[in-house]
Amino acid sequence: MNNKYVNRAKISEAKFRELIRFFSLDLNAIQIAKITHLNRNTVNRYLKEIRKKIDTYCVSVSTFKRYNVTAEKEGKNVSFILLIKETSGLIAADLNSRKGRHEIKKEEWIKLYGNSEYDLLIDMETGSHIYLSGAADGGGNRMQINRIESFWSSAKSRLAKFKGLQSSTIRYHLRECEFRFNNRDKDLYQLLLKIIRNDPLF
Repeated sequence: MNNKYVNRAKISEAKFRELIRFFSLDLNAIQIAKITHLNRNTVNRYLKEIRKKIDTYCVSVSTFKRYNVTAEKEGKNVSFILLIKETSGLIAADLNSRKGRHEIKKEEWIKLYGNSEYDLLIDMETGSHIYLSGAADGGGNRMQINRIESFWSSAKSRLAKFKGLQSSTIRYHLRECEFRFNNRDKDLYQLLLKIIRNDPLF
């Protein structure tokens, strides 16, 4: 089927645009499937690939050199850490994993990974916040802190509506939160079409 946004597409371009429109409005897979009359599994498959494209896009346009920590293998003794950086009003949010479920301390983080350029570390197991940069630690830039807190507040609200996420997909959902926050004043529908037109799905 001819569709310039999807390689080997099984849905029409018009139907795909419809899916993108409702995704840009932040509807979930169940809602999109009901409105578009597409199979829910099909919608989930497309949304996963769209989020992967968003992930690639966010990394490619980021001016911040992201700090890559080797992710631990999934298991009962693995917990997740969210690292947030704010630069000129834009947010970079990176998810990493670590062994153990005890509350992480700033000294522990620095010992393991050295000084980080990130502003805030959030232990997603305990919910504790650790400011890593001097700018956000106490008497720093109030607007910077407000933007970081605003992002985390909106991200928590978005993630909560999924009522639990698989560890294999949480990174893509967080990157979507970053994308939506950084482009909150733009037409997400048109931006997503442009991104996917330049890098088609599948």
